[in-house]
Amino acid sequence: MHNHLKINNEGLIFSSEIIPVSGTVNMELQNRSKSYEIQIVDKNSNVILQKSLKLNDSNNSPETTFTWDLKSKSDSLVESGCYAINLIDKSNDLKCCSAECKIVDTRNILSITKSLKNIPMEIPKEHQVIISIYSEIIQDIQSAILERLKNNQIEEPFFVACITAYFIQQISEDLQNQSKSQFRDLITKFQSKSPLTEKQIKTSKLGLWGVFDFLINYMSDLEDQIRAKAMAICGQSYLTKNDKAQIISSLVMAIYPHCKPEFPKNFIGNFLAKLLENPIKLGIKYVSAKHINRSISISQTLPIGNPCEIVIR
Repeated sequence: MHNHLKINNEGLIFSSEIIPVSGTVNMELQNRSKSYEIQIVDKNSNVILQKSLKLNDSNNSPETTFTWDLKSKSDSLVESGCYAINLIDKSNDLKCCSAECKIVDTRNILSITKSLKNIPMEIPKEHQVIISIYSEIIQDIQSAILERLKNNQIEEPFFVACITAYFIQQISEDLQNQSKSQFRDLITKFQSKSPLTEKQIKTSKLGLWGVFDFLINYMSDLEDQIRAKAMAICGQSYLTKNDKAQIISSLVMAIYPHCKPEFPKNFIGNFLAKLLENPIKLGIKYVSAKHINRSISISQTLPIGNPCEIVIR
């Protein structure tokens, strides 16, 4: 007997919606009289859900589709990780075939990002302003990536979502390290070289050159390393061409509002703003691509982890 089980997509859990796992079973016609079920098994081989498979009798089609809403027997959402979906012949309790699916719970990504500015720190007001600005930029980047995940614009959603989650976790853990925070050290160096003006403190904006200086000359090298580590932990040292383009586009869309020049709200001001928009976005795109490629290169020198053993908090 030849049974073919295919997983059509990976599952994602967002704060406002769930993208369930869907699959297709291709059955031989002579075996359609038997009774089958879909069995979901976690990485520890625990059966977390069993559901009957309703065969499609329409036009004697050999294909039957099924969905899994990412919930367990207790009706609670499952944790991020790898799961096996087994096709079981109920007449003899025999596993006919199996396929792997991956689930990522993205709900904590934005909440962790928002919490960056509220981490208890005994630091000068100027440093707290910089952390607040930085966390807002990071939050906008993650929001843009999550939106693309929701809209099915990412080819490898599990990998990209995992990178995003681990990237944020590592930044948060670093900032919470009172004595050995690399990000705090960089912020101190930036502030000592480019002290914030009263206007920047009041508006919580660095402006075009301030954002460029802060993100490129201070943050980028450490971010490249953290992103590379996240990629290695999540089991890959490359991005597909599409996914790289989507991430770079997210960076451009998120960073530009934080660095666009402010002009008077009149015809000339609107004209100048429009005139400079594309060159600034092209600059952000060029620099972003350069650093994404650097992360990929670094990740290729790191040991690759097992995505089935990831723990996203």
